[in-house]
Amino acid sequence: MHPEEFREMQAMEESHFWFTGKRLLLHALLDRAGGVHGRVLDVGCGTGGILLSLAGDAAVVGVDYEELALRFCRDKGLEAVVRGSALALPFEDASFDACVTLDVLEHVDDEQLLLGELRRVLRPGGRAVISVPAFQALWSQHDETFQHRRRYRRTEPMARVREAGFAVEWSSYTNFFIFPPALVWRVLRRWTGIAPEMRTDFVVPPALVNRALIGTYHCEAQLLRRLRLPFGVSVACVARRV
Repeated sequence: MHPEEFREMQAMEESHFWFTGKRLLLHALLDRAGGVHGRVLDVGCGTGGILLSLAGDAAVVGVDYEELALRFCRDKGLEAVVRGSALALPFEDASFDACVTLDVLEHVDDEQLLLGELRRVLRPGGRAVISVPAFQALWSQHDETFQHRRRYRRTEPMARVREAGFAVEWSSYTNFFIFPPALVWRVLRRWTGIAPEMRTDFVVPPALVNRALIGTYHCEAQLLRRLRLPFGVSVACVARRV
């Protein structure tokens, strides 16, 4: 990611519906994984929003390759952050009870190397919560700006995770309620070329709209605790190291 994207994330992370929703959905996925406990690693921790949301429940550690992102983390009082690559994690074998890897796998060419590193640093029986962008039909300038390599259907990350030596315990599409408008918007941009100046889809909506969208994420988080969703902007899985 470029520095501009980290600065944009830092400015929006506390209150924007996408980042608030991401945290709500993560906690629902962690409930699927048996809750938050022990030592938890956030791989690709970015500017620290996820770390802050987990800090009261577990001993959290963040790793990111970008020093600017880590600086933003430290500005939030998050000291347990380390510079390093997801392809060569700077931690000992079997040193974490859980790993969180949100919107990271799509950035790398060698998915198995990254997943192998997750497995290496997890204790036997430890869980990984992995989320990636879904559906190639949603490919847009947003993906190119964030240097994505691919988007996924639900079965694809499950297959990669199994190949890496995990047992997939649960998976679902996520970001369900925003899928229809996201699909319309991205297809419209691709076909018409409108809004060429927009490098990402992160815009600040009116406060009322933002609150309403956060409300849909509260609903989705409850749904994810009970069932799988048939489509969404992302796909997530909970996997156990075997």
